[in-house]
Amino acid sequence: MPESVIPPTVAAAPRARCAYRLVLPPGWVLIPVGESAEQAITNLVDRQFAGLPNDSYGPQKKRLGDGLRTIAAEARQAGGIDLIFPLAISWLVPVSAGIVVSEVRTNAPSDTAVALLVERMQARELNATVAVTRAGRCVRELVDLPRADQLTVAAVRTVHYTWPVPGAPGTFLVAALTVSGQAIAEFTPIVEALTELFDVMMESVAWS
Repeated sequence: MPESVIPPTVAAAPRARCAYRLVLPPGWVLIPVGESAEQAITNLVDRQFAGLPNDSYGPQKKRLGDGLRTIAAEARQAGGIDLIFPLAISWLVPVSAGIVVSEVRTNAPSDTAVALLVERMQARELNATVAVTRAGRCVRELVDLPRADQLTVAAVRTVHYTWPVPGAPGTFLVAALTVSGQAIAEFTPIVEALTELFDVMMESVAWS
């Protein structure tokens, strides 16, 4: 793991039923996508451009804010509660990554039933394994997406972590990484490094 992931910061995301925290690498940020999204995005953009002249950097500031608001709205419509992404990209190839954290509810009647459901999920999915994190055992699923066109920029890999939420029967916390780029063999090490970084971040997830 490259030294650039250290020192980390801790991000806490309180929820009525699903409160968690995790360690973020330098350059990565967490913003909520619910009612507080607008203020969080405004604060983030203001910090990024603090001290810079608005006449020169105003258009870039607006593009960043508009882009984050669009992504947050899309994540909210998909059931997301938080977005996690890097503001500063430390690699020089066109590969990007982002994480959507969601709270998913089922009809499982108890924590025991949810734990059994997690085990069934792991057994049923070909690419799924059980991972151990600070938040407990969860299901990890990695999928490399088939691509016919190597030159088109699109999602090339997804990785999902799914935890049963303690004390909230039938509720899961799901963190989904999407890595996008061109399906070119030379970019594979970047995809693998981002996956490894995501795994380290997910190992740090704990219940608040």
